Amino acid sequence: MFLDNLSTSVLRLCDARKLSYEAASERCNLSSRYFADIARGRAVPTILTLEKLCVGFKLTPNDLLIPADVWRDIAFREPMPVTQVRCFRYHHGLTGFPVCPRCGATMERDYQIYCDRCGQRLDWNNFSKAAILLPQE
Repeated sequence: MFLDNLSTSVLRLCDARKLSYEAASERCNLSSRYFADIARGRAVPTILTLEKLCVGFKLTPNDLLIPADVWRDIAFREPMPVTQVRCFRYHHGLTGFPVCPRCGATMERDYQIYCDRCGQRLDWNNFSKAAILLPQE
């Protein structure tokens, strides 16, 4: 999978920037033969080679190795503030549970790092100011 992602990324970069293997390899300070092997998924590059690719294409390692659609899918790892508490009637009053800002699920515990339903990373900094959602009659 790693080689497939890297190969696809290198091929897309060359195509988008209208670069031949020779021009791209020169930009990345690699031999054209080795660069072509990487682009075809036939060579396993070292960390130093990955660094050369990143410098040559002016990209971060994440931008080079992770396809854009996957990168969008993992953006939920950026913390979102928990701003709501959903209340339920309990034996002798009300009890409240935090609400995930991404999926809207009621979470069982306060101050957990990720939502146990959707995986959203949570920010609890302003939880004391969270809106209270009262139960409907």
